[in-house]
Amino acid sequence: MIDNDSASEISTGRDVGVIEVFHADSLAGPMAKLKPAFEAKNKKASINLSSGTSKQLAERILKGDTCDVFASSSPAVIEDLMKETLVASGQTVASWYVVFSANEMVVVVEKGNALGIHHVEDLAKPNVKFVRVTGDKDLATDRTIEFLNRASTLEGKPELAQTIISNSIFDPSKPTSVSDVVHAVREGRANAGVVYYSAAVATEGLVGIIRFPASTNMSEAIRNAASVPSNAKNQNGGIDFVNFLLTPEAQNILKATGQPPVVPAIRRGDVPPNIRN
Repeated sequence: MIDNDSASEISTGRDVGVIEVFHADSLAGPMAKLKPAFEAKNKKASINLSSGTSKQLAERILKGDTCDVFASSSPAVIEDLMKETLVASGQTVASWYVVFSANEMVVVVEKGNALGIHHVEDLAKPNVKFVRVTGDKDLATDRTIEFLNRASTLEGKPELAQTIISNSIFDPSKPTSVSDVVHAVREGRANAGVVYYSAAVATEGLVGIIRFPASTNMSEAIRNAASVPSNAKNQNGGIDFVNFLLTPEAQNILKATGQPPVVPAIRRGDVPPNIRN
């Protein structure tokens, strides 16, 4: 007999099929590595990745778009779906989730860091062009503001947070996303920005990364959760992929891509019994 842990490490031996995954954009780097790793173990599997903000993806699901896995950068987004029902079937949109990894906010700077930015107070200097996430439905917007408040307070200059926020590069007609911030810094249109650690790691050295203590970096509040919506077309495939996220192989990938795994995973709701602990 093959136990649950061993079974999740090998091919399921059946046609897993196409698995549609909606994931938060902060998970883009990790998912790009997790996809081929899962497909290598399941030769008949094919994963399609769709990225966006967690709230926007949840809205798509509520409006009828289907996916087999929804990976959000906040469990609260899935908890909201657990309170909603699908018009077509009357089922709740989701009935469970597992929290599988964490993240943190970091400052990214131009490669080489010519301006010598090492602290949040440096972002307030007149010669520094700072960019931040500004989308109303992007969780990174409020997380950036809270991070700046915490970091400036830690450095003994709490008043600087508002100065940095007010002076940031901002076009009110075009919300700035995490990827927009990364590209602006990479291309020299900005000297620094605040993004998720995983988004910074995904540049593979094309930006400098400045990390902060756990008391400041929001890591205790940023948790990634995955679920299989009730209207998924490939329920079994979705469960297989969520189960894979909890394997040692996937956890090593998550750690390497800036998303340390949450071990043991946090389970909420009616989690399928065949998903590992």
